[in-house]
Amino acid sequence: MTTKNVKATTKNAEKSKAVKEEVSQSIADEVIDVDLTNSPLVDVDLAYQTVLVGHAPKLSTKAIGTVGYELAINTDDKRQYLRLTSNNSGGLFSKEWVGLDTIYALLDSLDVDKPFKSSTFKAVIKGGSSNNVSFLSAVLRCEEIALILSSDKSQYLHAHNPLLINRKEHLSKLKPLPTPTD
Repeated sequence: MTTKNVKATTKNAEKSKAVKEEVSQSIADEVIDVDLTNSPLVDVDLAYQTVLVGHAPKLSTKAIGTVGYELAINTDDKRQYLRLTSNNSGGLFSKEWVGLDTIYALLDSLDVDKPFKSSTFKAVIKGGSSNNVSFLSAVLRCEEIALILSSDKSQYLHAHNPLLINRKEHLSKLKPLPTPTD
């Protein structure tokens, strides 16, 4: 092997090593997002005390399954929050906590005599899933929450619950559910 070939081989080896290090660093910098929320190994969110857990029927009469939800009190700000927890027939959704105060403010801003669509709730729930607003609407309609009702005009339209003040009061009085002790 000539000196020229040795230098070229050394240069290629150095380039190869530099590329490998760059790739390794790139992989190390990569954030891997794993959704463990349905895993039995994941602990409950300690910032929230659950006051109600349930399942709501989906809006469509043709839809199979229910949407799970959880209502909880945030231990930091003492406000109530709602989140979607499951969909037993498939379909993505966001599991973010949504403040009930935010939902109340939105409902209070709407015309009480005019039916509204699920898309109205885009203002309060984040996330990219198109299921979010319809699943949230289903939960807000269910018997245990009942902040909105089904409109007479369409199963997909919603109406104000004339007893909204009573429902708010009922939900605000819910106490944290017992938690298993260690």
